[in-house]
Amino acid sequence: MASVEGYVAHDVVLPAGLLERARRELARGKFHTPYRVAQRYNVSISVARRILNILEKEGVLVRYSGTRRTPIYVPKDRVPAFKTLGTGVRPSR
Repeated sequence: MASVEGYVAHDVVLPAGLLERARRELARGKFHTPYRVAQRYNVSISVARRILNILEKEGVLVRYSGTRRTPIYVPKDRVPAFKTLGTGVRPSR
């Protein structure tokens, strides 16, 4: 967790308040996509993807489904025990 003024994700500096707010709010939702995060926080899709990747690395979210272009993330405590068809939860790296 970055408690400095900003969190540097490649060449984009995310305001610390935005990342903390996203961490708190996205842990409670049902599912999240880059588009939904971009709309909610009024940021670009690339910044939304970086936020989701950071939260996945921290263990707040789990990439549940979706393709490379449209990943779907769920909070760690909302991951279903199983799915009937399709791809499952991606193993952690």
